[in-house]
Amino acid sequence: MIVLRFFHIVGGALWVGSAFLFVAVIGPSAAEVGPSAGPLLQVAVKKRKVATLITVFATSTVIAGWLMWLKNLKDYDWKVSDWVFHSNGFGLAITIGAILATIAWYEGYFHVARGVEELVDLGAEMAAVDGPPPPEKLGRMQAIQESLKKHGQVDIVLLLLTVSFMATAQYW
Repeated sequence: MIVLRFFHIVGGALWVGSAFLFVAVIGPSAAEVGPSAGPLLQVAVKKRKVATLITVFATSTVIAGWLMWLKNLKDYDWKVSDWVFHSNGFGLAITIGAILATIAWYEGYFHVARGVEELVDLGAEMAAVDGPPPPEKLGRMQAIQESLKKHGQVDIVLLLLTVSFMATAQYW
């Protein structure tokens, strides 16, 4: 349990912190700066693999969390209703947090991380062309940015709710 808690808590702190930094600070700053943010994003996303790193934090957090959840379920003789509804609220709060974290993982991986990768690739394509980029590429860039903003905000809300449920579970 110590190893699982380590991966769950440390991974979760790194996941939430880095996701918040990118969604609340770096993403909006890059959008405001425009094309000149391209080299920084290229290094962060392609060389430093930030989207992959955040995904690793998220995945280790969710897997360790579900393994601990299963261990607790085993302690309740594999009776889900006893673990979730008859553990003085603790099991319910942990279960809600686990479900929210899993949804946040999905949002982050399939919509944010992949979107960031696509955005950086498209930015590099546009920068490599002499002259102004074609309107369809500009339109695609804007669509990706809007999607990233929406899914990033959803992801952050889910993560903050997850942390709230997990942090207060013992008081339910």
